[in-house]
Amino acid sequence: MLWVAALAWTHSRGAGGLARAAAGLVALLAVQVGLGGVTVLSSLAPVVVGVHLATAMAFTASLAAFATRAHRVGRAHPAPAGVQGLQRLTAAAVALAYVQILTGGFTSAFGAGLACGGLPLCRGAIVPAGPPSAVLHAVHRLLGLAVLAVVLLLAARGRRSGDALVRRGVVVAAALAIVQVALGVLNVTTRLALEVRVAHLGGAAALLAVLAALAVWLRAPGDARAPAAPRSGSRLAPPFSGHAVARLVAAASRPPVRGPVSPSSGHAAARLAADYVALTKPRIVVLLLLTTLTTMVVAGGGRPGAALTALTMLGGALAAGAANAINCYCDRDIDALMRRTRARPLPAGRIAPRGALAFGVALALAAVLVLGVGVNWLSAVLALAGIVFYVGVYTLWLKRTTPQNIVIGGAAGAIPPLVGWAAVTNQVALPAVVLFAIVFLWTPPHFWALALHRQEEYRAAGVPMLPVVAGPQETVGQMVRYTLALVAATLVLAGLGVLGRLYLVAAVALAVPFVVLVARLARRPTPQHAWTVFEYSVVYLGLLFAAMAVDRLVG
Repeated sequence: MLWVAALAWTHSRGAGGLARAAAGLVALLAVQVGLGGVTVLSSLAPVVVGVHLATAMAFTASLAAFATRAHRVGRAHPAPAGVQGLQRLTAAAVALAYVQILTGGFTSAFGAGLACGGLPLCRGAIVPAGPPSAVLHAVHRLLGLAVLAVVLLLAARGRRSGDALVRRGVVVAAALAIVQVALGVLNVTTRLALEVRVAHLGGAAALLAVLAALAVWLRAPGDARAPAAPRSGSRLAPPFSGHAVARLVAAASRPPVRGPVSPSSGHAAARLAADYVALTKPRIVVLLLLTTLTTMVVAGGGRPGAALTALTMLGGALAAGAANAINCYCDRDIDALMRRTRARPLPAGRIAPRGALAFGVALALAAVLVLGVGVNWLSAVLALAGIVFYVGVYTLWLKRTTPQNIVIGGAAGAIPPLVGWAAVTNQVALPAVVLFAIVFLWTPPHFWALALHRQEEYRAAGVPMLPVVAGPQETVGQMVRYTLALVAATLVLAGLGVLGRLYLVAAVALAVPFVVLVARLARRPTPQHAWTVFEYSVVYLGLLFAAMAVDRLVG
């Protein structure tokens, strides 16, 4: 943080108050360090623990706000038009979420996590007459529902915004709020299982950070001037991108690199490490790991062991990262021709091709060893098959030769549920095949929606995506068929008795917007409607698999 503050003071004095904001963050962090010492010396006194959490969350929200302000100053981005109502609603959501986190912190610190016991009422009432621990727990529950309601209202209004970052941010906030309520329920049903408590706290921090970033983004900029000592071509990552906070100030103080990174550069190691991480496409890896983890919960009938989970997640992350890194090596010529991908490390010249290939192969070998030795060899073989299929069949053959590339190649992205099932049971049973089918059927409408939105880029790069070869109408017609088949496949799990009513309700509730959005796209196949389908498809798959895990744990 001291390093960030020094760079902000050197490069951003007078630009949107970034130097003062960075100094304030350092001061807040100093307070937090002091509170950490007091927490230990007081032997974890509940009040001190609660205040320590409150300061940590204030720092998290302030850091997200700082990142967003820096992005706006670097881009001289005007405030989105017509957002006065959204500004007030977002500010209310930030305040309410922060208060909710405080009540949760004190609920935990005072040992009131199981003071109510049952669901949905607390000792037979919405708010019981006593004891104080039960009242505190009940208030925490009610505030959680209030946060959910406000965030869903914010999402409904923000989705109509003309600003893409606002639309993306409110969707992320809504998804986090829904997951938070589900984790709160799991805290009670699992009697405060450690994994659930950690996830609940992490989700609270993520939701607060997203809301704080939205609040700053929606506010009219106080100073849109460029930094006092800019360098030509400087740019900042969007506040919701995977590397935004880690690379924020470094990106603001340097131009884009057009050749291999010089080892003598002051920030060369950090930039090079970030570029190698970018080769793995972290956001895609996270979604794949979610399908693996939730499948493990379904296969194990509850929570799998911590060691097994950690090793499977590590092996899965290495395998997915390996496939993506080698894909970047193979597609560097295509990536250089598309606006969406030309800034990636290989086409931009920041990493040598041989280095990227060696990195991908090393990740693949590490994945096989971690899964084979630490989990079982069936999961290792499945992960290796996914890598080989994605690189050899999809990337090197199908992608450049047939408009059905996504359909057949989708099998590679559907491997993680098989890996998760095999990790727990050391076999591949019928439910695992159904989970494979769900991801397989989800892939065409997901990627074809992106292809419709980026149709001209794929045409310029010579990639025979279905919209380029057959046109939008034929593409959307196939999307409709695959979406209906996907919905049918999601219902099979309930029909097999693997999952119960909670999952069935969630599957139907999530499917309705998906079908409606695809039907709207069929009536009006515009790039904007295609992008909406693409964005919702990501949320749909994540929440669908999360619902599987919740159903299994509660059941």
